[in-house]
Amino acid sequence: FMEAQIKASGRDITSFSDYSIAELGKLTAGIGLTDLEVLVRSTIEGGRRLDRVYFKELKKRLIERQAQGMLEFVEPKWGLDTVVGHEAAKKRLLDDAELIKRGELETVPMGYLFCGPVGTGKSFLATCVAGSIGIPAVVLKNFRSKYVGESEGNLERVLGVLRSMGPVVVIVDEADAMLGDRDQGGDSGVGARIFGMIASQMGDTAYRGKIIWMLLTARPDNLPVDLKRQGRAEVHIPLFYPTDQAELKTMISILAKKTGTSVADADIPETIPHQGNLSGADIEGIIGRAFRTSLLAGSRTITKDALAGALSGFMPSTQTLEREAQELAAIIECTDIEFLPQPKIEKLEKFGGREKLQERLTAIKQILEER
Repeated sequence: FMEAQIKASGRDITSFSDYSIAELGKLTAGIGLTDLEVLVRSTIEGGRRLDRVYFKELKKRLIERQAQGMLEFVEPKWGLDTVVGHEAAKKRLLDDAELIKRGELETVPMGYLFCGPVGTGKSFLATCVAGSIGIPAVVLKNFRSKYVGESEGNLERVLGVLRSMGPVVVIVDEADAMLGDRDQGGDSGVGARIFGMIASQMGDTAYRGKIIWMLLTARPDNLPVDLKRQGRAEVHIPLFYPTDQAELKTMISILAKKTGTSVADADIPETIPHQGNLSGADIEGIIGRAFRTSLLAGSRTITKDALAGALSGFMPSTQTLEREAQELAAIIECTDIEFLPQPKIEKLEKFGGREKLQERLTAIKQILEER
């Protein structure tokens, strides 16, 4: 098809493209004929050479259009080297990334479950994994419709695009709410059918290493067992608030760069207040306040006084029961003891194992439901 389009234009492909027709054929798998025509015509008539950057931009736009807004491309700006802490989890993810790069897909997980309290950087970690692997990442958006049968059609369209795109990382935020349950009622069976379609695709080993699912949730206990079992979301990685002072300082430095500024190591206080009660999102918020104060004072970098003021003035959330429930659920769901920081291992041992933690979690959930 593309060969005919290019021939009709009277142009030689080398005059406007860095890719051969065969290469374009492989790279545009899953894109409809109408959209392929748009790609060829916009390149020829627009006068811009189809290099790697422009092709990536065009393909992103066309796939998002084909998925009708139900997939959103994420541009990973960072790799796993920017993630602070979680060394065992990072090693596992980096090892898997290396296997994917080498095409050794037999032992690559079908998917991952990132869990832990809100603000611990689950979304950031997921995009960093995609950045380290060097493959596209998409976020699954709302595909449900009020019309009977349309939700299933929307999901099938999305899954078709994903199957043709691979390799691709699929990020599902708030997975417990987004994906539903096999036993979901009150919707004429739509929820159960959608759940079945997703579970079937997640477990299809023909796409191992080609569609990599990343389920993100603060409440993994609310996620159906069918999705988080081995063969689907196989590796469960818990994330927690940082408790080490050196880790907190490193986070401040890295998050300042992520915000578009910097802070000198000497200007970071020796002791960070609220130790153990600051999430990554909290620290990013503190950095934002300090940067704002510094800008108003005429500095493009964060000053010592601005950072000290932002740290001392910040008041962490007091939702202790909700946070404890999220932490307990993350510890219980963890699939590798190496992923747990030492304080959480000690907590696990203190309670007497995961069964006792489960009893504590059940008690907290009952208290929260009665509020």
